[in-house]
Amino acid sequence: MILIAPYTTDAPVYHLPIVTGGLVATNIVIFCLTTLQVALGNMEVESIEWLILQFDTINPLQWISCAFMHADLMHLLGNMLFLWAFGLVVEGKIGNLPFLALYMLMALVGGIIVQLPMFILGSEGGALGASGVIFSLLVIAMLWAPENEMDCFWVVGFRMGTFEVRIISLASAFLMMQIAFLALGGFSMSSEMLHLIGVAVGLPIGLLMLRQDWVDCEGWDVISRNAWLQQYNLFCSDKQRLAKSRKTSEHEDPIAAALGTRSTTVAMNTAVASRRAVPKPETAKPKPEKKTGVNPLFSKLRAKSKETVTAAEQPNAQDHPEFNRLVHLLRQAIDSSSAIIAQQHFQRLEQLKLSSGLSDTLLAAYAKLLASKKMYIEAIRPLTLVAIHGGAQSNQARLRIGQIQWSVQKNRQTAETTLRGIVIPPDAMNEANRKVITMRDQLLKQISMSQ
Repeated sequence: MILIAPYTTDAPVYHLPIVTGGLVATNIVIFCLTTLQVALGNMEVESIEWLILQFDTINPLQWISCAFMHADLMHLLGNMLFLWAFGLVVEGKIGNLPFLALYMLMALVGGIIVQLPMFILGSEGGALGASGVIFSLLVIAMLWAPENEMDCFWVVGFRMGTFEVRIISLASAFLMMQIAFLALGGFSMSSEMLHLIGVAVGLPIGLLMLRQDWVDCEGWDVISRNAWLQQYNLFCSDKQRLAKSRKTSEHEDPIAAALGTRSTTVAMNTAVASRRAVPKPETAKPKPEKKTGVNPLFSKLRAKSKETVTAAEQPNAQDHPEFNRLVHLLRQAIDSSSAIIAQQHFQRLEQLKLSSGLSDTLLAAYAKLLASKKMYIEAIRPLTLVAIHGGAQSNQARLRIGQIQWSVQKNRQTAETTLRGIVIPPDAMNEANRKVITMRDQLLKQISMSQ
């Protein structure tokens, strides 16, 4: 026996898979009440045939019911594993009720596409199983989360194991297998044909939902990741192209764009200058502020100066219901060295304006992971947050930003301004800060010699 099946994914799941789990349970219950009873001799096969998609009739009920019928236990087991894995991806992005509506719609359309032509052609026989609509989910997951990974297990004889594979690679492999087997079978009505009909149903639906912005893939869908596809109006609307072009133009200085300022350096220097303007208390210590994950000075600064860049950030990040979950997912991705997954969770925190609540330690670890994958431009944002927080690692973060601006972005003037913004008072000078100053001076010397 040879079996390969996915069982979970690292794609962000923003909605509990209630419907996916419910559909799996429903299929199991119906199997136990129908096919299993026939196998046990408690029912005649004729008593359940009306639930199967019959080719010699037109029965709208069968368009849906056939998607919940299975021929045997292995048929059920394989389909339910795939339904669970790809349902996680799709339901996790669009939510419970939209996913249920989408699933039933694809089952309905698939049933129509199969039964009507077969009836017209006068064919006999029937079809059953959830695999058609599951292949619709498979191709949608491939469109919406191509670079996320699936955890799969394999069984060959009495040996078994697990492996990880990108969704686009897994889906493409299964699609090519269906095409190859269909060609070998003479393109007749078969399980492979039913699977590819499911693909034909899911493909336009997945693309339409992307084009109409009915699903938020946070820039990780196949259209956003392939600029050449954005040239075609079929896949990308004029409005989407305009938004993507703006993001591309802002990519040269992503932090300035994210902070809504003219430059990263000005933003950081404004924050630090505002901090220095805050007088130290002379007598009694103030009452400790509620911990929010953001430097307590920020709340004071916003009352004193509208120039502080953190005014645009959400101060009570930890009070947000999504914060702790996203931080946990981000930390898990960092621990497993999954830079792309970590970036997805970080971008979600950015969208919710919660990234300012991340600790400097976590931000530094995230930036280090990005740098290890040579994603230097992406590392600027977390480093900038560390610099703005003004903690012990702020000068080190500024130094790294200056290095990226000089070595990667080739922006001499901005790098020089960032590096000259590293000023350490004599009373704060320690071994770590001395190294920062030494490296700063070396970089400034290199920059000046390049003029």
